[in-house]
Amino acid sequence: MIVFLSENDVQTAITMPETLTIVEAAFGDYARGQAILLPRVSQIMPGTTGIFRILGATLPQQEMFGLKTLTGFPGRRLDHEVYFAILLFEMGSGALRAVISANYLTGLRTGAASGVAAKYLARADASSLGIVGAGMQAWYQAEALCAVRDIRTANVFSRNKSKAEAFALRLQTMLSVDAVAVDSAEEAVRDSDLVIAATSSSEPIIQGAWLKPGTHVSGIGANARTKKELDPTCFEHARVVADSREQVIAECGDLREAIEGGTVKADVVYAELGELAAGQKEGRASAEEITIFKSVGVGLQDIAVAAALFEIAKRCRLGTPLDPFALSVPLAETDIDAELTK
Repeated sequence: MIVFLSENDVQTAITMPETLTIVEAAFGDYARGQAILLPRVSQIMPGTTGIFRILGATLPQQEMFGLKTLTGFPGRRLDHEVYFAILLFEMGSGALRAVISANYLTGLRTGAASGVAAKYLARADASSLGIVGAGMQAWYQAEALCAVRDIRTANVFSRNKSKAEAFALRLQTMLSVDAVAVDSAEEAVRDSDLVIAATSSSEPIIQGAWLKPGTHVSGIGANARTKKELDPTCFEHARVVADSREQVIAECGDLREAIEGGTVKADVVYAELGELAAGQKEGRASAEEITIFKSVGVGLQDIAVAAALFEIAKRCRLGTPLDPFALSVPLAETDIDAELTK
């Protein structure tokens, strides 16, 4: 039997703190060779700026494997539609076990990866947050960072001031953070212990000169070659950690610009997140060090969270059973005649 998990099912079943634990364990398994990450497949849809992407992973520890599809159509997404979907299979038989609507899951797992990175890279006393971008993903980033550090204040910048104000109010109401909307990216970043870059910008909007010693940056918006959030000097004296070394170098426009322009060397990525989670490499080396987490998002996160959700759904009887071999109701003979004459 297959179970379908809706957006409501996913939100009911799992929280950010739980997702942080799942994602950290999955990255650790990957670093120890106990999980397999499949190469991402991306296709720009002909005649549009839309992207169709497939991500996948195999998790022997959970006896599950699967794939996620996503479609990115900037500015053209419709409300209440699914743009991220997961197929989850069991290892023993290869049978499909779950179909998961993954809009919420995608935000949750992306935020969780940044939260895990901040656990190892941010100063233990980090308490101020600078946020550039006020969209959906910025929220999950903030939620994850607040789960791993005692965040007391936040400055939020968006080109849309009303969105920044609404975001700041949400931080105050839901996460008890003293948050305000500010008038520039520089104002959001300067003097912040933690910085979130979660935009779709095609040009760098954060300068290295704004980062004070000891800052930790979560750079998650520039997940394609055409996107740039951090200028090259951000990387010049920073310890850079990636979810996938190969993929961030290949796909992140701002990091590629820093490498291709000669600001940093091609081996600038110090470690993958899994190496920190597995204890194979250390995180922050000193209180003064600037650290950056670069993320494009990998299928490992999606399938690990999906596998956990499947187990929760079984225990809590969540989701809608699907029987693909159920007999369909036959059309009456008169209905068939009507169809044939159309």
